[in-house]
Amino acid sequence: MRSVNGFTLIEMMVTIAVAAILIAVALPSFRNLIVSNRLDTVSTEMVDAISFARSESIKRNIPVVFCRAASATATTCASGNPWVHWVIRSGTDVIRRGELNSYNATIRVASDLTDDQVVFGGDGLARTGGNIINESGISVCSTSGPGESIRGITFGAASRVSTDSIAGTCP
Repeated sequence: MRSVNGFTLIEMMVTIAVAAILIAVALPSFRNLIVSNRLDTVSTEMVDAISFARSESIKRNIPVVFCRAASATATTCASGNPWVHWVIRSGTDVIRRGELNSYNATIRVASDLTDDQVVFGGDGLARTGGNIINESGISVCSTSGPGESIRGITFGAASRVSTDSIAGTCP
């Protein structure tokens, strides 16, 4: 009698069944991890742009505006458009532009700032609508995903920027 190396059909079916169960259990957690990573990425990009605008205002000792833009080539602020593009301006000069990845419209950005803009004075303090910002900010949310699917970017005292995970659904 000769020895046969390999797997039997039953061994192969049991292995496939166990793998299918493990994938079914792990897939929702992996999806939540992807959504959380996307939220963190977009909110970090926003915080970086805000910090850059603030540092430019202090360095130049003149007002610098961080705001929503209508397109990738826009040189002025725009409200009423989806927050996909942003621009940092000093007077009529554009210092920097950026684009936020919406990940096929699953990530949305909204703000409660006047005209969706922040003006950093030469002192580095953030203002919107002429008033110093205190506890206002920008929210980055996912249209699908885990319970904590919102990242709040908040301007606190002395224009300190912080990011928090917030439970809830995307408005």
